[in-house]
Amino acid sequence: MDYESQFFDQLSSERALSNHTIATYRNALKMFKNWRKKNNLLDVSTREIQDFIIEMQKTHSRTTIHNYISALRTFFKFAVREHFVSSAPTDELALPKLEKLLPKILTITQIKMLIQAPMRALQAGLITRNIALRDSMIIELFYGTGMRISELQKILLSDIDFSNRTIKVLGKGNKERICPFSLATEQAILRYRDEYPLAMDDYLLKRDHKAVLSIREIQYRIKFYLKFCGLPTDLSPHTIRHAYATHLLNAGADLRLVQELLGHANMETTQIYTHVDSAHIKNVYLHCHPHA
Repeated sequence: MDYESQFFDQLSSERALSNHTIATYRNALKMFKNWRKKNNLLDVSTREIQDFIIEMQKTHSRTTIHNYISALRTFFKFAVREHFVSSAPTDELALPKLEKLLPKILTITQIKMLIQAPMRALQAGLITRNIALRDSMIIELFYGTGMRISELQKILLSDIDFSNRTIKVLGKGNKERICPFSLATEQAILRYRDEYPLAMDDYLLKRDHKAVLSIREIQYRIKFYLKFCGLPTDLSPHTIRHAYATHLLNAGADLRLVQELLGHANMETTQIYTHVDSAHIKNVYLHCHPHA
């Protein structure tokens, strides 16, 4: 196995990075090799990497440059650790600071519209009952647990504990956590399960022959209902996760609890929702205070 194959194999197996992140790293290394017009990554100087970054800054966004540097730093850390090189030419490189944008949030009213959308689409003759029940369950699970789309896709029926209303979720880095869910979410799961029976080792989002619904298909279903409700179609399943966290905080939930529920490794990741909460407070003030 060559050093690049070994690198990407470790990203997948040991660090359990997502396919999207691995594809981003793979593209970054390819871009760098194309720029150098050399395939060998083991004879690179710091100056070459700096020149590459300077060149890329002329045509690429700060986020893309951030990803390129991150990929190169990760690769050379691996190369040093595996003794392919004696030192990393990326040690002196700093990651550009990224602007922290507040996530777009759906209101509680908009979430209710989205949850009701599959049954309304069924009544309008746009989808079948099977799809309506399945998609109602999907939306309830997103909003009822705050899980990521990649986590929802992997849920087995056996992961669900109906007696305690919890789901065992395998998150980033293969870290397991327990997500509680509401009575409404439970009812949505049971309606689907009772009408379309599943074995305990089946994926909850099973199609025919135990094939699991793809992430792209789940994303498409959410886009369909956003459009059906007249909501912005540039939103995504992750927007529902944002709404879950923000609505919990607005209702008085502790930040560390929300961190655990979302499966965030760092509190900093969760703290963005405190900014959203502050924006909500300011908005209420501006609309309600006589002198605002």
